[in-house]
Amino acid sequence: MAISKIKSGKFAGLYRVRIQPKDKLTGKVISVKSQVTKTKNYQDAQKLELDMWADFHGQQLVAETKLDQPLADEFQHYVDECQELGKWADSTAYDWQYTAKLVKHYFGRQKIRDIRETDINKFAHNYVRDHKTKVAKHSTVDRQLQNLRCYFGKMERYGLKINPVPKGALSEFFRRSDMTRPDEKYIFSDDEIYQIRHQIYHDLNNKPFNTWGSRLGILIALDTGMRPQEVQALRWNEFYDEEGFRVFEIHDSWNERTHELNMTLKDRMQGDTRRTLPLSEETIRFLHEYHHKQSEYLERKKIRNQNNFILLTLSDLARCTAGYPVAQRSMNDMLKSITKQLKIDSHGLGITMYTCRHTVASKLGNNPQMSYPWAASRLGHTLEMFMRTYVHPDKDKNKSMLELVVSSQTH
Repeated sequence: MAISKIKSGKFAGLYRVRIQPKDKLTGKVISVKSQVTKTKNYQDAQKLELDMWADFHGQQLVAETKLDQPLADEFQHYVDECQELGKWADSTAYDWQYTAKLVKHYFGRQKIRDIRETDINKFAHNYVRDHKTKVAKHSTVDRQLQNLRCYFGKMERYGLKINPVPKGALSEFFRRSDMTRPDEKYIFSDDEIYQIRHQIYHDLNNKPFNTWGSRLGILIALDTGMRPQEVQALRWNEFYDEEGFRVFEIHDSWNERTHELNMTLKDRMQGDTRRTLPLSEETIRFLHEYHHKQSEYLERKKIRNQNNFILLTLSDLARCTAGYPVAQRSMNDMLKSITKQLKIDSHGLGITMYTCRHTVASKLGNNPQMSYPWAASRLGHTLEMFMRTYVHPDKDKNKSMLELVVSSQTH
């Protein structure tokens, strides 16, 4: 019964009212929470039942109206709203705005409820064809499909029955022969690291100190494996003595797009800190010398280092006055220049500051005495991400591993 009198308990004498609407497509009953009248009057129970039906139909109308809107309009509205509310980091918002632009171009005025898996499949193939882009995990098309799946998932609250973007859409939509492997990462050998370090030591001893910034950033990255955005945001007061070693205790990163601090580390809450891997004695020595020279220079130029940045740009007076650290591109260009000068052959693979991060992680991951959870924590990652993304075969281990295999075969 839709209305039943409660015979015992706290609400004895009152009426419990239920409605049981059915889904138009499936015929299944839609669950709606029952309500209890405030009086013992049966007419009040009947009125409550009518009100409950009115509320339900009102909600259904809103849901149906939502799904009858063009995907392009509603998707753009959702992205703008999330950005205005500050739900996303700038890089995430930029990525979603790009997806919104693509949705407008490829889906036109198609309604949300009319989008099918075949439409998403066509979009993915058309995007790859039009942009001549590769199909791979973490590629641009993969990110667009992830964003669309997330959005359609949110439409389920408005009555959307099936998400048109399947889980693992990339492998659903494309043949393996269409896909390319994710970019292979170049890993510096121990000898190459030695050469890079000593070339930088030579440069620091022979070049003006206001050109040291990018080189010091590379030394720090080779020691700690920090992300370049974290290296940029390093402050002079973030040195930390730990068990006789010098590490950084960091809590921020630099946003190259907005020229502002992010006020947080990647995937961390504001205020969270992380200790890094230890610095080498030579890096510490050059940083100490640089601090003294930087302070004198800023005092002479009457410039305030408002964020206390270690790598405040000194080679560009305008950037220095604005308080900007050394640009990530400058560090990338410097590293490429040094490796070219040393004739380091990367076999066609790109070399950036992230090469230092992947190298450090791989050296740690190939050390059987290393605590991998500890190493992952120092690099700011989960153990799973550390092992899956950043640890690669170490070519310095080739000879010893081959000898180990041959040795086991002869016994």
